[in-house]
Amino acid sequence: MSTRPELKMDVFFANIIKSYETRIQKIQTAFQSSENITESTHSLFDNVHNSLNDLKKERDLLNSRLCETLAKNGSLRKKDYNTMMSGILSALEKREREAESQFLSFIEAQKETAQSLKNSLLGIKDISSHETNEKISIIKEQLSQISKLQEMKKETVMKTFMDFQRMHNRIMECLENLLKNGDHILIHDIKKVKDQLSREIN
Repeated sequence: MSTRPELKMDVFFANIIKSYETRIQKIQTAFQSSENITESTHSLFDNVHNSLNDLKKERDLLNSRLCETLAKNGSLRKKDYNTMMSGILSALEKREREAESQFLSFIEAQKETAQSLKNSLLGIKDISSHETNEKISIIKEQLSQISKLQEMKKETVMKTFMDFQRMHNRIMECLENLLKNGDHILIHDIKKVKDQLSREIN
């Protein structure tokens, strides 16, 4: 008779341990999800930031070459060229800042989401087993909703960036075409390109 309580106790502890291990696994999975969110945002930010820097370097180099060529052949002084092109380049830089700002906001929102999830998970250890299962189900649903919302926000941010990139590429194309004329570039050519770009940008 003495063995029956022992067997029941063994089963009881086995169930407790199994329940605990399952709970830990669920928490680890949820933590991993929140960490993946943070990792993906860091990777996304690094890619975008590096792309913007590369585009700016490319743009500055081409613009400088065009300015030098015009000054060299006596068509237009550097100061006058910079004044003439400032409106176009300022509009482009404004779009660039807007794109980067949206990305930064997106990253910060991702970080806050990940931290909020972690805080929710940390609160699970102090509640009962029944409440834990309920809480984990809620968190899983939150993760699903968060993923959908993040994807929508990411698409919006990517559109802003792609719009900026198209604008950048168009300006670069016009500057490259001007440079192909070499020493034959005239102020009339610059004004024509400036007017054309102004219409397209605004």
